[in-house]
Amino acid sequence: MAGNKRSHVRGSSGGSCKYVTLATLLWSLLLAGHVSAQQSVAEREAARVETIRRITPSVVCVMAPNGEGGGSGVLISADGYAISNYHVTSGSGSFMKCGLSNGKLYDSVIVGIDPTGDVALIQLQGRTDFEFAQPGDSDQVRVGDEVMALGNPFLLASDFSPTVTFGIVSGIHRYQYPANTFLEYTDCIQIDASINPGNSGGPLFDIQGRWIGINGRASFEKRGRVNSGAAYAISVNQVQLFIESLKSGLIVDHGVTEFTVETVEGEVIVSQVSELSEAWRRGLRPGAQIISFAGRVVTSANDFQNIVGIFPEGTRLALTWRDKAGQHEATIRLRPLHAFQKAPTLPEERKDGPKPDGHPESPEEEQGGPTAPEPLPDALTKLFVERDGFCNFYFNELQQKRLLDPLRSRVASMGNYQAGWKISFAASGGETPLTGELTVGPAAAGLKLNGAPYLQNSNEPDASEEPSQLPGFLTSMIQLKRLLAGQNGGFTEQLAMGRTLHLPLRKPVDILVTREGARTCRWYFSEGSELPVAVDVEYGQAIDEARLILDDWADRGGIVFPGRIGVISGEKEELTWLTVGEVSSK
Repeated sequence: MAGNKRSHVRGSSGGSCKYVTLATLLWSLLLAGHVSAQQSVAEREAARVETIRRITPSVVCVMAPNGEGGGSGVLISADGYAISNYHVTSGSGSFMKCGLSNGKLYDSVIVGIDPTGDVALIQLQGRTDFEFAQPGDSDQVRVGDEVMALGNPFLLASDFSPTVTFGIVSGIHRYQYPANTFLEYTDCIQIDASINPGNSGGPLFDIQGRWIGINGRASFEKRGRVNSGAAYAISVNQVQLFIESLKSGLIVDHGVTEFTVETVEGEVIVSQVSELSEAWRRGLRPGAQIISFAGRVVTSANDFQNIVGIFPEGTRLALTWRDKAGQHEATIRLRPLHAFQKAPTLPEERKDGPKPDGHPESPEEEQGGPTAPEPLPDALTKLFVERDGFCNFYFNELQQKRLLDPLRSRVASMGNYQAGWKISFAASGGETPLTGELTVGPAAAGLKLNGAPYLQNSNEPDASEEPSQLPGFLTSMIQLKRLLAGQNGGFTEQLAMGRTLHLPLRKPVDILVTREGARTCRWYFSEGSELPVAVDVEYGQAIDEARLILDDWADRGGIVFPGRIGVISGEKEELTWLTVGEVSSK
């Protein structure tokens, strides 16, 4: 028994040691995990603090010239361009005061507005080295992502340092209907970060400090305008689609299709189509199922509106649909939604900015009311030119000059563009080979195509006088001659229209629009090109526009002229290349 007892005691002692060792090991692991978790939290906090420090200089406090009201914005380039909300800038006039986190005030001027999308572009003056936000990709945002909203609610900081609120993405691809106003939030980001009056127009950042949206609409309780945890940011990808148009000083409009859709048993079905529309001419009819639009699969009528709403008017987009005959593809151009000629007025309740509603931080209470603005310097007032149909025509003139000066320099050394042109060309590879001789004069354009004659008047073009193999070709050549002739070209209007993705070139191009009577031309310039790479010409109602690609420009027969002209058919999106032969000017 003694042996058994000793054996039992020794066994018990050894087991206890094992238990103690195991407990010690577990405790050490738990302690190490706790320390590691503390370090991880501390590291995340330090990273967040550093990110906020880095992005803060890009945040703008936007005020009227007399310091009244207030909203927010974000710098997007070193030369002072900044994005805000239209409902922030609309009550401030053409000029504003903008404060940055360095405590300094800068004069700014309105550049362009997007009333429907609730976006405005301003430019701060006085520097060319502003710190600005780096854009992210809002299409990659996920529900649950951490976000930070920066802005100036209630103008709390007299040194213009922004307030930071933290939260998560609550929803994506949200659609906010324009209730009692023209403001329409499409494909926006829903967040639970606190957004209050004065935050509007400020940036939304992801946790890495990438700019992913513009804080705009929020749901407020009726009393006290307190945020209720549901706010919406305009996606940065939508803003990017409009920036170049805004830089052109435009009252930018959103696009609309000339057909409507509805959701029927989980499918997106066409309900109505205008018989005068491009979509009708491509074969779209009521009852067809929409499969995709602009490269995105369409899942509902609401989803379709979300996609349409993020594009400027005039954008050409790909459409895929299915009907009894099978699946079809085409491209269509979006038409204007509102066609504003003047900046529209917002209802009073839609205007942002601190109000004397009981908040002790209200500037009116601290300072006894707004002060009269100081006289504006001449150098600032010269930056604004008023004209119907534009937000600020001064900036449109700048963009026109940027596009046209290189063109005029290129053609200035070559011949007399007022003289007549004679050009031969040929095309092969299509159903029927083409051989043509084109003559373009000051009053008309003539063409002999495979022996058949055509004559188009330059003042009153007739669609029936265009060759069926090359519809709109003669009218387009007359317009090309007008463009290359420069200031004496005879257009009734010309304006810069921003940037788009050209189809089928599939590259970004700047747009110059010219008008002469009922003819509207969209000339497309790619980066680094002195001469247009393509043109679309509208020359009549309810007919397809002429769409040409202009390639291989060179000095030919005394003028600068393309060596190849691509003709895009509207019906099948097929491209026919015309190879230019002899060119002469007389």
